[in-house]
Amino acid sequence: MPVTGIVAFTFSRLVEWYNKRHAEGLALQRNNQVWAPKPVEHLDKAKEKARNHDVECFDHDTRKYEVTVRGGTTEDSASRPSRCYVVVLVDFSCTCGKTKQYHSPCSHYIAATRHRGYDFESRLPFKISVDALVRTWSSCFEPYLDEGQWPPYTGRKYIANPGCRSNKRGSRKRSRYNMAMDQISGRTRRGRARPFVSEPEENNCGRCGRLGHNSRRCSWPLSQVLILGG
Repeated sequence: MPVTGIVAFTFSRLVEWYNKRHAEGLALQRNNQVWAPKPVEHLDKAKEKARNHDVECFDHDTRKYEVTVRGGTTEDSASRPSRCYVVVLVDFSCTCGKTKQYHSPCSHYIAATRHRGYDFESRLPFKISVDALVRTWSSCFEPYLDEGQWPPYTGRKYIANPGCRSNKRGSRKRSRYNMAMDQISGRTRRGRARPFVSEPEENNCGRCGRLGHNSRRCSWPLSQVLILGG
């Protein structure tokens, strides 16, 4: 496909994509949904895991808790030991690091908020809300006209480097050099095979049998060639 066709197709699909996502966000707003679907899915999984955590309070002022994840056996019949994490509700932190990395409460933080009766949704960032989702996909695009209605171009003119253009006549110029992997053994249809990486001084002439040249560059007279050949 030509480059202009690819750009036009990409632009039309991008406009369609933005319009579809924006319509989905407006539908969520009309349904009075506060958080976007992906964060809600993540929170539902974290809430389900929080039911199996043991919580113990260590400091009521800073709201520091120790959350213990119970051990057990995985689906592969491997034993999993129990682990403990420190959660501070005021700092929105957990030693697992997920609260700082994903900006969303982990299962340990949710378990501590349930024990305290704390509303963890008040600590969720605005960027995972439905309002932020609508703003993200509300960008408007301007339709472009056909080339005959474009304004005249007065900017810089770019000229391609003639040295970088490929010569279409003849075979393409190759820049590959023979290496050790190009060595062959045995016989070919032209006779005995020789390594491609051997030095020119080691090549035997197929006409006279001497070293240092080949049959195309052989300068020995035919009489001496026959004598040497026996």
